[in-house]
Amino acid sequence: MKATINSYDCVDHHPIDQWVPNDPYDVDIWVNFRIGPDTDTESGDNFQVHIVTPNNLHGKGSTKYAIILYEYSWKKVLRTVESMLEQCQCTSWIGISRQLANLMHWEYENYKP
Repeated sequence: MKATINSYDCVDHHPIDQWVPNDPYDVDIWVNFRIGPDTDTESGDNFQVHIVTPNNLHGKGSTKYAIILYEYSWKKVLRTVESMLEQCQCTSWIGISRQLANLMHWEYENYKP
């Protein structure tokens, strides 16, 4: 089983795939990806990643869940996330989700039934 991007969005810039920043070297945004198993392109879990350029790293407490790009472009963001998904393979969706949770903020992180 593999993970696939089913959709994406950004609260600050809609639609995110068409947004062009004033300065591609000065970006600091969070993007939500709905990621699910390749066997079901309708469902999935939400994973957030912090897209940031080096100019915006100063004063940040952590770079956990960050994709650091020297120069922002949506194509670079997608390539990076797709590369992250390729690293996460398992026989179950929960196994993949837990692997992704090490790279992105998972909506069910710290969830206790």
